[in-house]
Parts: sequence; structure tokens; C-alpha cells
Amino acid sequence: MDEAGIVTGESVGRAWSFLIAGEDRQFQGNAGYEDIIEESYSYDSTVGNHRRVALDDLVVVRSGGEALGIGYVEQLEIFPNQEKLRSRCPGCGSTGFKERSSVLPRFRCSPCGESFDDPSTETIKVTSYRAHYGGTWQALEGCLEKALLSELSLTNSDQQSIKALDYSGVLAAVAFRGVRLPRRRPASAGVRLRPFALPGGRRRTTVAVRRGQDAFRRALVRRYGMICAVTGPAPAEVLQAAHLRAFAITEQHRAEEGLLLRSDIHHLFDSGLLAIRPEDFIVQVAPSLSGYPTYSELEGASLRIADTDLIDRSALAEHYESTVATW
Repeated sequence: MDEAGIVTGESVGRAWSFLIAGEDRQFQGNAGYEDIIEESYSYDSTVGNHRRVALDDLVVVRSGGEALGIGYVEQLEIFPNQEKLRSRCPGCGSTGFKERSSVLPRFRCSPCGESFDDPSTETIKVTSYRAHYGGTWQALEGCLEKALLSELSLTNSDQQSIKALDYSGVLAAVAFRGVRLPRRRPASAGVRLRPFALPGGRRRTTVAVRRGQDAFRRALVRRYGMICAVTGPAPAEVLQAAHLRAFAITEQHRAEEGLLLRSDIHHLFDSGLLAIRPEDFIVQVAPSLSGYPTYSELEGASLRIADTDLIDRSALAEHYESTVATW
């Protein structure tokens, strides 16, 4: 893919979900695509809806089980006359066969039921595409649930790589979960708003993977969305999972004993400089922070989450009492 054309155009009110088919992809008819999740999505002319994706469309990038992030298509590259290796069932010729991890033969064809170790292969000519959305990317990390994504989908197929979504519904859903999309930046032919090649091929992946392995944080994201309990909506990159009871003491991760807090607020919370009154969920700030308006102005604010019934009041009370006793 050395040379590419740039698609121009304008689309208002269209949304898609892009399926990232990694090692857990079900069907083995192709070898996958080169995707950088936070930056771009690659597909080709064998994929349904490949002609319909356009500049300024809203896209939700998803894995098989959750929404990973959202952004607007800022640039769309086209690579004509590309060669692609495609595998087929040697019996019926279908590409819809699955790999089995513990049973031999290795593959089984869903349409005809035949099992085999070696698929037949062919090289075909395709037009390849790469949609870039990194400049407006906002991490979702699963806060947009699979069930809700299905409700917003305009098709019933779970395995369709590019699915049409309800545009207004998607925007409303992510806004409710605390996600704030930037304004769409106008795209024009020949103007690269972001570099296509990124140093090392990754930008935020290392951090995203580390956060993604934290089951406690993931449970809080799904429960509260991308919302700091004290300051409100915040980017995923600065949200941390805070324990109401010190983990070093309890050695337990209980969602009802946790809150999502912005990293600086989390440090204040753990350092005994900020507490939440358990009877009415009002924020209180240590007098020693009176010289810092950014934090002292939080005094008296109500907690910024919709359902406080999910919080363990006894754990919150323990933190509050031990914290304010030192002021």
C-alpha cells in the first residue's frame, strides 16, 4: 500500500460500528487486517458496506464483546488493485469456516459441516480502504454495553464487520455515559490532519491494555461510564479506580466499594485531603487546600453520579471519618 487516493465528501448523520477481529475472530476465510485501534480501521471490497463509509461518519470501534472507542472519520484512503489471500472450505468453497482449539481436524465449515486440516486458498484482487479517526478518538472501554450496541444497530448480524448504527441514538448513549466528543474537523483532499504513519505503530495502546486488564476499573466504567464521581465527565486516560476501603487492608475489589475518580482527585482522596459525606454525598475538601481554587471550589459539591444507591455507605463513612479527623 505505497500509494493511495484520498476520498472527499460530506456525510451528516450516519454512524457505523467497526468490528476489530483479533485472535478471537470466528471465521477464518481471511488473515485479518492491519488495525491500530485508536487511529485507523482497515477493510476491503469483500466487506459489506465498504462503499457506504464516508468522511465525517461517526464510527464505534468494537471487539466481539464490547465497544472500545468512538470517533469521526477524518480521512479515508483507497488502495486499488491489491492482492488478498482468501481461504475456503475444500468441500463447498465457503469462507465461513471456524477454527477449533481442542478438536481435530483443525477446521469445521459452518455451511456444509465438513471438517478439515488444510483449507483451499486463492489470491484475489480487491480494493482496500483505511479509515482514519484518531484525531477525534475517545476511549469507551466497554462503558457502551454490547446489549445497548445491539439495540442501536440497524442490522441483526453480530459478525458483520461494518454495521449501520442509529446516529442520534449513539450520540445520546455516549453522552449519557460521560463521553464528550470533540467537534468534527473539516476534511479536504490532500490535507493530512494527522500523520498516517505513527512512531512505533502505536500511540495509546500500552496504557489502554494496562487499564483493560484491571477488572475492578472495568466494572466501575461499566457501572458509571466515563464520569469522575467528583468533577464529572473526563477522558478515559485520566480516570482511575478508587477504593473506598484500602485494598492493602481488605485485599478485595468490590464495585460497590469503588468510585471512578480523575487521577488528581484520586490522589487527594487517598491522601486524606478530600472526602465525601456519606449521608448526603457532599464533597468536602481539607482546609489546607484553601489556597488552590481548583480544588477548594469543590467544597460542598454534590457527587456527579446518577445512582448513589450503588455505593456502599458504610465503606464511604469509614473513609470520611478517618479523613476529616486529621483536618
